[in-house]
Amino acid sequence: MKEKIHIKNIRELSVTRGESNDMRKKINCITIDHADVYNQFSSAVYFDAIISILVLSGKADIYINYKSYPISNNTLLILSSAHLFHFYECSKDFKCICLFVSRDFINEMDSTDMIYQRIKYGVRLYNTPVMSLNENNKNIALKRINAINEAIDNTGHFYYKEVILNNLFAFYLDLSNIIEHNSPASRGEGNPTRYESIIKSFIELLAANYREEHKVDFYASQLNLSAHYLTLIVKRVTGQSVSDFIFEMLYSESRTLLTHSKLSIQEISSVLNFSDQSSFGKFFKRKAGISPADFRKRR
Repeated sequence: MKEKIHIKNIRELSVTRGESNDMRKKINCITIDHADVYNQFSSAVYFDAIISILVLSGKADIYINYKSYPISNNTLLILSSAHLFHFYECSKDFKCICLFVSRDFINEMDSTDMIYQRIKYGVRLYNTPVMSLNENNKNIALKRINAINEAIDNTGHFYYKEVILNNLFAFYLDLSNIIEHNSPASRGEGNPTRYESIIKSFIELLAANYREEHKVDFYASQLNLSAHYLTLIVKRVTGQSVSDFIFEMLYSESRTLLTHSKLSIQEISSVLNFSDQSSFGKFFKRKAGISPADFRKRR
């Protein structure tokens, strides 16, 4: 029996670094060590974010889409919302720096569409998410990530968001350059299987539409598949149904909205496209064991 899969967003990270502000709900940089790995990243998870992980010291083993990868100093991991991952071994001296960029933030980056498309995790990088860097490229990547982190903390800057974006642009440009020179995918290797391509497309489609679309038929039709075939593939590869993924995403977002937003429960049910507040309440209670109102009181 496969382990239960979770879908999370940046706002659910319990590991935090730097100043606490609303921007870190959309884009965040954190340095994690051995203890953080086991506390936060030891269970299989999809993140609704683009994640770049740069290993600074030590060794670890990580599962990405059911494949095992050994990682160590100077390793760079590039993960999308279509990558299921978790750490399962980690040395005591392990440390890495992680850059999380949410889909919400990516969607605001209209002027960076070309950059995003180049480092987007499609066929080219989907099956080759891990690469080894030389010392120079490691230092470049680390410098860019640290600059983004400092920009996020500099909330008093008159052009606050623009400075963050400019630093993110620079990181993505350097990342694209590194990928072009170092990724095995750039030499035509590592094409995903048909099942893997379908899972990847489904997860990306789900991340973009889960608030409005709750039915399997929608996702199947968008992928030009029957609902039965999509369900069969997802179940075979992940051990969970399409509905499990949809409901997990809705449950994750409902917890976030109840915890971090000032929206009323009725407004949250509308945002998540439930037919009414009662339907949302029943859905949430089935997942959490308590009502949305009681959940909000406990936070």
